[in-house]
Formats: sequence, structure tokens, C-alpha cells
Amino acid sequence: MPLIEPLVTRSSTSLKDARTRAIHLYRQWQKSVPQFMIDYHLSMPQAVVRSKIRENFEKNRYVSDPRVIDVLLFKGQIEFEETYNVWKQYSHVLRYFDANERDPQSNQFMDKFIEGRA
Repeated sequence: MPLIEPLVTRSSTSLKDARTRAIHLYRQWQKSVPQFMIDYHLSMPQAVVRSKIRENFEKNRYVSDPRVIDVLLFKGQIEFEETYNVWKQYSHVLRYFDANERDPQSNQFMDKFIEGRA
């Protein structure tokens, strides 16, 4: 069973340092995809997992405040540690992939209730 030692929280000294740390975390995620596939018995292709990781890093691509980047890196490191050490359940990992693919379904009862027809 894999195990990552916990890291000490640190602040970036500059925007360049924060960027370097973000790239390092991104590479950790990408290199660990084969292990995630084995540990969580994922039935999807590795390309899907890799693209989802990239998508989440791309969300914060234009953040330019080093303090905000430090918080995002800390949260990303926590997620990585929990996933890599298999502290998450299978359903938690699948929820990560299903969040954007699900169509918001209208609750017809609530729609009618709000309109006053129920």
C-alpha cells in the first residue's frame, strides 16, 4: 500500500516559486494516475483521468496572487495525499468525475410548488 509522508506547509517567496510548486504538484498527480487506476479499480481510460486533472489545474491558471496560489497548492496537496494513500472511497473518486458530466435535473414538484400549482 502506498504512503506519502505529510508535507510541511510553506509559503511561496515569489510568483515564480509558486508556479514551480504548482508544476511539481501537477506532475505528481499525472505520474500517479496508473497507481490510482489500480487502487480504485477505475474502468475509464487513463486519458480521461489525466484530462480531468488538467482541467482542474486549468481552472486556476490565471490566479496571480502568491498567497491564493499557496492555499490552492495546499488544498491540492491534501487531495493528492488522500487519494494516493487510498483514504478515499471508490464513490468519492467517482464523484470527482461525475460532478461536471451530470445534467442538472429539474425537480418538477418543486417547480410546480414555487409556481403555486402543487
